[in-house]
Amino acid sequence: MGVENTIQSLQNGYAHLLDIMIVMVDENRSPKTETSYSKREYEESFSMQIVRAIPNLAKIKSSIYVDILPGLKVLVSPVRISELERYYLIGGVILVDETVEVVKRYLQEHAEGKVFLQHLDLLKIVTKEEKINILAAFQQLSQSIQAIHHTQLKMEAYQKKISQAKLAVGYLTDERFNLDLLLQQFKDIHPELSFVGIAVYKEEENFSVQHFIGNTHASVIGSEVALGEGFLGQALVTDEYMYWTHLQDDPRLLPYNNFGLTPKSLFCHPIKIGKQTKGLLYGGSEKAEGPFHAEDISILASFIGVFMVHQSLRESFNHHLLQLSTFNEIFSVMTKVNNMKRVLYILIDMGMNILSGSFACVLFKEMQEENKLSFLSRGMKNDHLHQYGRDLGKRYFGSMPLEDTKGSFHQLDNGSLVYEMPITFRNEVFGVLSIGVRSKDEVNPYIPFLSSLGIAGGISLYLLQKESVQQSDEKTVHLLSRMLEKQEPGKFERSVQAQELIGAFAHELGLSIQQINALRNACTLAFYEQDVLLDSLSEKETMEIMEHYFQAKVMKSVENRLAKILFIVLHHVGEKIDIQLKQRLIDEPLFQQFEEWESKNYMAEIEISMGAETPVEVGLGKDEMKARLNLSNREMEVLHQVLKGLNNREIAQSLFISDHTVKNHMTNILQKLGVTDRSQAIAKVYQMGYTPQ
Repeated sequence: MGVENTIQSLQNGYAHLLDIMIVMVDENRSPKTETSYSKREYEESFSMQIVRAIPNLAKIKSSIYVDILPGLKVLVSPVRISELERYYLIGGVILVDETVEVVKRYLQEHAEGKVFLQHLDLLKIVTKEEKINILAAFQQLSQSIQAIHHTQLKMEAYQKKISQAKLAVGYLTDERFNLDLLLQQFKDIHPELSFVGIAVYKEEENFSVQHFIGNTHASVIGSEVALGEGFLGQALVTDEYMYWTHLQDDPRLLPYNNFGLTPKSLFCHPIKIGKQTKGLLYGGSEKAEGPFHAEDISILASFIGVFMVHQSLRESFNHHLLQLSTFNEIFSVMTKVNNMKRVLYILIDMGMNILSGSFACVLFKEMQEENKLSFLSRGMKNDHLHQYGRDLGKRYFGSMPLEDTKGSFHQLDNGSLVYEMPITFRNEVFGVLSIGVRSKDEVNPYIPFLSSLGIAGGISLYLLQKESVQQSDEKTVHLLSRMLEKQEPGKFERSVQAQELIGAFAHELGLSIQQINALRNACTLAFYEQDVLLDSLSEKETMEIMEHYFQAKVMKSVENRLAKILFIVLHHVGEKIDIQLKQRLIDEPLFQQFEEWESKNYMAEIEISMGAETPVEVGLGKDEMKARLNLSNREMEVLHQVLKGLNNREIAQSLFISDHTVKNHMTNILQKLGVTDRSQAIAKVYQMGYTPQ
């Protein structure tokens, strides 16, 4: 993948992630990349209008938001291509949620806002926090593109230096050119040489022979050179060109003799990269005074140094491009995958492949269940999984918040080394990617890439889990219910009765949880005017039911099945319905089905004492029971379920509330009854003379 394609892919990935249009232009506003479109369908002409609307583009020096019209913000980030040339990354259009109505009015009232008013659905509406996060991500994209361009410029500069060196030595035109070929050609040009080799820096001031041309090639390769020892070691200490003659009886020749070499003269020349010695060029001759040309040897050593830099940069550049390409591909896949475990296994597989790890695993938590951790693994034996998983959980999800979200090395009890990379987004840790590695040195070059991989995984998991958590109208409905209780107690009581009936009947019909919740919400919302609810609802099911409900009140006819259920139940609890609409509902099979179900499931059951002298007692009524114990409506509902023998989980499912909420209600009920457990509560209620329906 070329540099241009890599940049385009990176830009496309960020456009999809941030859900905005992105394009890069020069100072004349001419496109330098193809426009990357978000999930919204921008037109090319509209995108260019956005670019042209940015004032003083050439004066922008940092990543900022620019108002192209009051309230309409466009992201602009300069990308320095060279000392004299700059490009500009453009993204938008952004609209802060609290300014939506003001901006709409401005666009309607001003001619220049007409085109944006026509494309209002393309504008991305965000919160203030999201606005800040989008700017940070946009700046990261700008920096990445700038880094790619700078790497390309450096590569081009070194390639130019290599070309000049090749021209200087003329014969280095073969594409198969390498240091062994160079040494062979140098030896061929200088027949007085018996051998020539290169020792390369290894570690801890030691060098090893990596290239050698002579009669004993195979045996010399890999031999080590210690600092200060022998001819080569002495040259390393002085860090200068050295030349020895008449060595026939020199005891320092013993190591050479062991390899079958009998030089009578030697030269050594440091190979420098900058101020550091990275290698040593040396050679020997059978002549007591070898005709070595110091200038030729110096040129060769310099050229080898240049070649080593070139080789290192080329490998680094290719590696960098490979990482960017791989990251783009991973990011593209991860933003399209809609299964969390598939995303996690992508992280595991890529981690193992990049580091050639012996195993990899991910510990993660789900947004919906804060106290639950899950563990996925490839290659780790089961007897280590639980122990390591618990250890990871304590260190990354313990009581103390994790301050440092950078990757780190950790040694397991069995001596294995692992690299642990937190999977994060917005300073929140979603999980930990752990990879079994052989050494720290093998991991260090890949740490920046692994860090990006962890962030990409965090973004993907955040988006994936955020999409799975449906926005709820529960708070709005609860507020409206409380208002109804204070202002219209009679209507409130009917709404509560309707909720109980409609929840049970909808469950009998096999409706989904979303539909049942929507119907229960509608039992409260039906007591309010339509204009009150216009901007209050967010759930699709609830909105559709209420739209059909209000339409039916006007048209005196209802076609939607869920709306029919709502009217039938409201009629049953005593809410007045238009006569014409009521007659049509009575003729519905659904109405008959409800009547049969209700008569079967809601029969009153009371005990009557038949003693001759004892007056008949029918016990406490529901309202009297509530008043005597000071129970709320929801606590009364929970108490009903307890008296039916349901446990907390079953009560939660029946009332469509969480287990935690049920526990809170139970604690309040037990306190108000003055008992300590459920069995005492049931006995106390029946002793008070209350019999639930």
